[in-house]
Amino acid sequence: MRVILSAMLSFLLVHSTAYGMKIPRVDLHVSQEEYAISFLPVQNGEVAVLHLASGDHYMINTGPFKDRNQLYYYFNQLHINNIKGLVITEKSEVDERMMAELVKRFSIEEIVVGKCLAPSMPKQLSPIIHTIQEDQTYQFTDELAMRAIHDGNEKREGLDFSITFFHHRFLWLSSQSPHSEGVLLTKPLKNVNIVKVPVHSKSESMSHRLLEHVDPQTAILYRSKEKLLNGDMLEAINEAWIDLYLTGQHGLIAVKFNKRNYEVLTFDQEDGVFKDEG
Repeated sequence: MRVILSAMLSFLLVHSTAYGMKIPRVDLHVSQEEYAISFLPVQNGEVAVLHLASGDHYMINTGPFKDRNQLYYYFNQLHINNIKGLVITEKSEVDERMMAELVKRFSIEEIVVGKCLAPSMPKQLSPIIHTIQEDQTYQFTDELAMRAIHDGNEKREGLDFSITFFHHRFLWLSSQSPHSEGVLLTKPLKNVNIVKVPVHSKSESMSHRLLEHVDPQTAILYRSKEKLLNGDMLEAINEAWIDLYLTGQHGLIAVKFNKRNYEVLTFDQEDGVFKDEG
């Protein structure tokens, strides 16, 4: 049964002194037995934030140091004033200066990476590096865990993991290679509700076979327009009646989970602070 609820919420604009601009504020109201994940529409990189009922936050990737004002803009928008931990998924997402700044600014306790990525991490951060490998789990809370599905070190590969919460399952795919696809096809992924699809280039895509194997209800991509995506993948998504969300088109995207269902919330960036023309 599909349990997707989509909503477009209007913003209450409040003034921020951080960047001298008005910031549309978002409160996800994460209560007990809930969690949320927000996908930030940054121009470079794939950055998301896990929002826990305790008020703690975990980041997935950081974006580049040169774009840090974008990151802090969305932190202000989402009322994020603490980061407990980081998850870094692949080499292209390793930015030493950005990680060092975040660790210092938020007293980050742990950086979670796949075993294959660990040698590429900055040496000065090694005391707080926590490595996981295929089929290992990392607990955010008693109810919320991340499981490494595949940890790749070939070109266009990284850490592919899922997060399970009650009977909901979210799948973050970093890898897009024939080798990683072969591994993923051996994994039990039929209970995935939402997938973050990797798009390393327009010519590469998630195959029909893998898409059918995962069989998600919702797909999320860090892209601005559908015309920038592989046509075969778009056709497969449409044929499977999968709801597609693009960060560059829908703006800030958040998925909120509770025991019974989940809802996809989109927040159009009406103020146009960071427009991607591509």
